Amino acid sequence: MKIGLLGVGHLAEYLVRGARGVDFVLGPRSADKAARLAATYGCAVADSNQAVVDQCEMVLVCLPAADGLAILQGLRFRAGQSVCSVMAGARIDALRAAVAPAAAFCSMMPGFANAFSAGPSLIYPGDAAWEQFLARLGPVHRFDKVDAFETAAVFGAMSGASIFLLRHLARWYEGQGLDAVTARRLVAETFRGNAEVLLQADAGLDDIVRGVTTPGGITEQLVATLEARGALAAWDSAMNTVLARMSPERG
Repeated sequence: MKIGLLGVGHLAEYLVRGARGVDFVLGPRSADKAARLAATYGCAVADSNQAVVDQCEMVLVCLPAADGLAILQGLRFRAGQSVCSVMAGARIDALRAAVAPAAAFCSMMPGFANAFSAGPSLIYPGDAAWEQFLARLGPVHRFDKVDAFETAAVFGAMSGASIFLLRHLARWYEGQGLDAVTARRLVAETFRGNAEVLLQADAGLDDIVRGVTTPGGITEQLVATLEARGALAAWDSAMNTVLARMSPERG
């Protein structure tokens, strides 16, 4: 599998690290990082973005969202090519117009977790070749309706925000005297264990919540304090703002 990669930032680096066995042709953006990825993972580095497009039938777009579409509009694509954008907020109609006559697809993933082949990816519309690529990076969720894809794509922000939450919790333990390594592992292992519960338990979410909450216990106390301060409801509000950015007409 050979894939051209436009934009060589943090996300691109995570995908290169996770997608072993793929021959990547990198654009020249972030020359130092491109050179390092070439030396470490055997990627080729093209002289220009157009050279990437000219060499590859599949092109993955990791350009900054602010100017990514404008950059794509300045490139020449051809029929038979397949372009997949992982730019947050780039909508399928605008992408199709920018890369015509190539086929266009949108994806979303957390990024860092994909470097360890542990992060989920979304794809809209479905495509066997891109799904084969994304499967190297973790679980793949295929969407056939744009509204569902845009709603699910909010998880890209949710994933990043959850790292802030994990850091905040680890720092609390450090502040109470735990060493940094123990604090980090305790938080990470707890959340990983609870994620496995959601993935593997047959019980519904409400049943799981009841099963971990003893009346009058410490879980009930902590959750009641969070709810009283609006901490849980704030996630709804914040995620609604991201959805409004992804899908303005629904905001």
